Amino acid sequence: MRQKLQLKGDISLSQSAIQRRNSNQRQKSPIQGRRLFQSHVIQTPLSQQYGQNQQQIQQSQQQQFIQGRSYSQSNVVFNEEVPQKWPIIQLPFFKNTEPTIFFQYPPVCEDKRPLVNARPMTEEEIKKYSLTCKVLGSAPYKCVLTSFDWAGFKRIDEDDEDEEWNVQWGIGNKTTLRNMNRYQKINHFPGCWNMGRKDLLWINLSKFKRKYPKEYNFIPNTYLLQYDYDRFIMAQESAQKDTLWIKKPCADSRGRGITMVSKKSKVKKDKNFLIMDYIYNPHLINGFKYDLRVYVLISCFDPLRVYMYKDGLVRFATQKYSTNSKDLTKRYIHLTNFAVNKLSPNFVKNQNTQKDDEGSKWSHHAYRKKLDELGIDSRELFNRIKDVVLKTCIATEPFMLDSNAKSQEHRNGYFELYGFDVLIDENLKPWVLEVNVSPSLNSSSPLDKKIKTSLISDVLHLVGVPLWDKNNQKISSPPKYNQRNIKEIPNINTSNCLNKLSQNDFNMLIHTVEEVKRRGKNFSCVFPNPKTIHQYMDLFEFPRYNNKLIERFYQDRCNWLSRFN
Repeated sequence: MRQKLQLKGDISLSQSAIQRRNSNQRQKSPIQGRRLFQSHVIQTPLSQQYGQNQQQIQQSQQQQFIQGRSYSQSNVVFNEEVPQKWPIIQLPFFKNTEPTIFFQYPPVCEDKRPLVNARPMTEEEIKKYSLTCKVLGSAPYKCVLTSFDWAGFKRIDEDDEDEEWNVQWGIGNKTTLRNMNRYQKINHFPGCWNMGRKDLLWINLSKFKRKYPKEYNFIPNTYLLQYDYDRFIMAQESAQKDTLWIKKPCADSRGRGITMVSKKSKVKKDKNFLIMDYIYNPHLINGFKYDLRVYVLISCFDPLRVYMYKDGLVRFATQKYSTNSKDLTKRYIHLTNFAVNKLSPNFVKNQNTQKDDEGSKWSHHAYRKKLDELGIDSRELFNRIKDVVLKTCIATEPFMLDSNAKSQEHRNGYFELYGFDVLIDENLKPWVLEVNVSPSLNSSSPLDKKIKTSLISDVLHLVGVPLWDKNNQKISSPPKYNQRNIKEIPNINTSNCLNKLSQNDFNMLIHTVEEVKRRGKNFSCVFPNPKTIHQYMDLFEFPRYNNKLIERFYQDRCNWLSRFN
């Protein structure tokens, strides 16, 4: 027996409505002989047929939104079984807003995304929209391909320049960035290396560290050997006997080229390397040093929108920690990189997703549980991690915007998944060691597969891939942007917002709210967060109109968007 269609909130279906629904004709799906509902069966914000009761609900319903007050349609939950890999439309929560693609969780995720305000595509829509992705590289990550596959996407040849695509996964060339339209998405921002190279990250953060020494004390002091060689030699000569540093290549990964440096070590001037103060008092678990791989999604830089994934990986060294001079060259003691420690004879591979606290790599879920057992407030620790993550993003924001395509048409066309490497010291202070562009998505264990496939599905669902009829090549242009005065923002309120704000302003606010609604249970919104946004606004090098407008939107705590809709 099929489950009843459920509506969240105080809305319920009458018995006659249920009978009418049951009597509707359904189309037979060619995939696995499953049944597929026509779009008119479910009442949604974009349905062409509205019942009288639904119209009354739309006119009267206003509900408390998760981040302030805003207008929202009823959340319709689709409970019918949908064929595997059948494309699904995620309907918007506001009127006059574009729908996006719903990303189902593949089976390896051991989870199911609820079909809230979503419906399966009809066969006509599947042909019309023809979902395609372009994944660059000869050996693409399986979790990326699987996520696209289960959402109903087809992969096209990366060398085919004439084929239109919805999403490109991989760093695009200048021609691709110049020719993309506002319906397409690319998973890298122009200038993404401003945060992803160790030397550029230090240059950007050190500028803010000089201005805000107490706020930006979470990155170890660093010497760029190209510019700071003499300064490091002076520091080395005057340091105490047991002082340690760590030498890293500026633009390499996976632990390659990393060495420990002591007071007696001879260091050559090399523009491709930097030296960083060594955190000699790391927090230990069972006597082993570890670091956290924290996944951070930036969906936009203007306005800045930052999300942190609630799960991730804890990577352990494979020999117990020691600062003894005899152990100085032992990489399995001092380095936590997975690519290094997997070669260790002591490395233990995780074999079971249900036992995520075993082996040399744990999940954040298991790590939080361990901290709680040790009497450590894990929630407070991860709030501190959110703080340093956001401050890192704020410090690199002006450089990213300088490198970014400044056309407002592409403001929402890029997104970036960064891998932050965070070390926790014995005082439970988080240190940002580096930030990785294209963090490794290889899956070497069942735990890897589960976390990383869930991560990519959640990323693609959150950023919102809009529907686009490729057969109709006419691309609607966004409204022209009028000159805006940031000084007028404090005076905007519910009574005058329709006169003060442009359509683009409302579109930006709606896009921000829609994105937060799509984040699901696994992403937390770091910025803009209504509870903390005011704490960080003064750290921005330049005040941005969009950031200030969102802050005012949350401060007013009134229903601007219901007036616009």
